[in-house]
Amino acid sequence: MHNISQDETPFLTALENYMNENISPFDVPGHHMGNVPNKLKDLIGELVFKADVNAPRGLDNLNHPTSVIKEAEMLLAQAYQAKDAFFLVNGTTAGIQAMLMTVCKAKDKIILPRNCHKSAINALILSGAIPIFISPTYDYDLEIANEPTIDSYIKAMDENKDAKAIFVINPTYFGACLDLKTLTEEAHKRKMLVLVDEAHGSHFAFNANGPSSAILCGADATSCSLHKTLGSLTQSSVLLINSNNISRYDIMKTLNILNTTSPSNLLIASLDAARHYIVKYGQNKLNEMINLANYAREEINKIPGFKAVGKDYFIKNGAYNYDETKLVIALDDINLTGFMLYNLLKDKYHIQMELAEQYVILGIIALGSKKEHIDNLIKALQEISKEYYKSDIKYPKYRFNIEYPKQVVRPRSAYHAPLLKVKLEDAIGKISKEAIMVYPPGIPLIIPGEVFSKELIEHIKYYLSTSATILSDYDDGYVAVIDENKWSKYEKYREVLEND
Repeated sequence: MHNISQDETPFLTALENYMNENISPFDVPGHHMGNVPNKLKDLIGELVFKADVNAPRGLDNLNHPTSVIKEAEMLLAQAYQAKDAFFLVNGTTAGIQAMLMTVCKAKDKIILPRNCHKSAINALILSGAIPIFISPTYDYDLEIANEPTIDSYIKAMDENKDAKAIFVINPTYFGACLDLKTLTEEAHKRKMLVLVDEAHGSHFAFNANGPSSAILCGADATSCSLHKTLGSLTQSSVLLINSNNISRYDIMKTLNILNTTSPSNLLIASLDAARHYIVKYGQNKLNEMINLANYAREEINKIPGFKAVGKDYFIKNGAYNYDETKLVIALDDINLTGFMLYNLLKDKYHIQMELAEQYVILGIIALGSKKEHIDNLIKALQEISKEYYKSDIKYPKYRFNIEYPKQVVRPRSAYHAPLLKVKLEDAIGKISKEAIMVYPPGIPLIIPGEVFSKELIEHIKYYLSTSATILSDYDDGYVAVIDENKWSKYEKYREVLEND
């Protein structure tokens, strides 16, 4: 393996060379480098199909990289100042699951915030680990959950000295960050590993003016979605390891369980290209992103009915730092909900926001953002304000349900317990076998092993009445719960279940 520099794109270059070899293909995929006419090829062009090759000679193998993929991963690790980098073609979901499954075996404890992403919950099912959940802090004006406090992590660590690791979100979906460096130091004092969901913070490592990246804060492992803010293709992410206590061999062994044996070389090439671009132009482009976001906030705050909140707001409300590329727009005396505004912007103005909550919408400012996009949003909000602004409107206060369900069974045990399908309204007091969540952001309202309450059911019904996308096992008004009559372990948990 030759010495390589950040100016190179080892995998992308190898793919380009392969495409130019005039290959006679006898391998998969069966379109054989675009030799099949179809409507997708007509739409997006032949080159995409020509680049969609499997793992031919010269292009390495993601599940056992020894040449150009390994070189490209080494460059990405260097860019993030980590020891190892692993390309992911199933998103940061795969990275989070690989971290947790490698570090935690069945019945090992891990401390994590209850507002974690569904991928972490699924990792608990796959690994069999026992979650020690801590509550996030809440913003009752925006009605969103932020990071837990450092003190809540420390309390959980001191009460669970046998926990293997803590799990941290850096940043939250809305951009809030905690003091990750201090938290990491506290965890390491207690011999606990620090695993980080950095799906929305892949750009932190390249921005001297923003929050610090997990690796620079001393975390042992983090997974970053380059596709979210750094321009790679959807599904392409990276898992970074920077610890002597997590071996490359163990991570690879876990990833080879999770990875497809036919990874998309388009996704891999996009990671190589995104790394090259951000290393070369990162800080300047990130400055442009922040300037665009600040411009958007300044202009939106001139529009009656809307309030774009930024770093000062989140710091005032308890955050340690804030990602200024997030565009959080609160509704203020507008006769709409966030869900209605989200749909109106798309249907009438062709503007696609990232997500909506009851009183807020979120936009992502990324490398591909343009001033004309911001101006289109500003113009749309100005028109909406003229029609829907009501200075005397009274919003219902504190619809926000902050009580997470009671946990009585570890997720893996609940997942494997006997199934009973019941109507949602009949699930009160029953133990869930499924995760139900609003997507995005994919933070579960209930997970396997937690108990349905009347308040939670009303909360789920409310979301079902909106335009929000609800992910659940069923879409016919039923939910999956444990069949207590067929579950041999029920007596073990009866006392916990019935003791409120």
